[in-house]
Amino acid sequence: MKLILVQVILLSFQTLLYFGCEFFQSRIHDVKRPVDDKIPFLPWTVLLYCFWFPLIAFYPLIVFRTDSYSCCTYLMTMILEVVLSVLCYLLYPTSFQRPVPPDGFWGNFMKFIYRGSYRGLNCAPSLHCSSCFLVICVSCTCEGMNPWVRIFTTLIAVIIVLSTLTTKQHTLIDVLTAVPLFGISRILGIWLTVRYYVPILTFIGN
Repeated sequence: MKLILVQVILLSFQTLLYFGCEFFQSRIHDVKRPVDDKIPFLPWTVLLYCFWFPLIAFYPLIVFRTDSYSCCTYLMTMILEVVLSVLCYLLYPTSFQRPVPPDGFWGNFMKFIYRGSYRGLNCAPSLHCSSCFLVICVSCTCEGMNPWVRIFTTLIAVIIVLSTLTTKQHTLIDVLTAVPLFGISRILGIWLTVRYYVPILTFIGN
């Protein structure tokens, strides 16, 4: 139950920082490049894009049942990804002109998703992608994880990364800048876990 509480607090913290920082952003920089026009716009992939929400909500619970240490590294890394991403958004605000969704079911669904961000900012680095890179990393390194769970979660994470491009929610720059952000967060997350593993585990495990 404490892990669920931690997840609720973490997701609330992430939402507050992610959308709250948009109030303070000005001088927006365009991250779209010619290569992005070569990536097809596939409105139906918005369904795959939405897989991200249940993934980040339930993935730590799955990991904790397998390996508590891996769960701790995940949580610490995720917190750092959120904080560092928001710092990037404040220091160098980014956006780009997204295509108008077509009429029809998937187009209307996309319009609904677009309304999730009232200004359409916070593009680079993509928090969608950096968190998916984290899921892939943990799934590949978590000791004792069922092979099918590894494959399934990794596949879902890869699909989500690709869908950020085909839904035009992100550009290629957004995806690429998420790589070093993940790397830095992962290194610091592991260091913090090694240092504070026992108190963290004592809190979420009881």
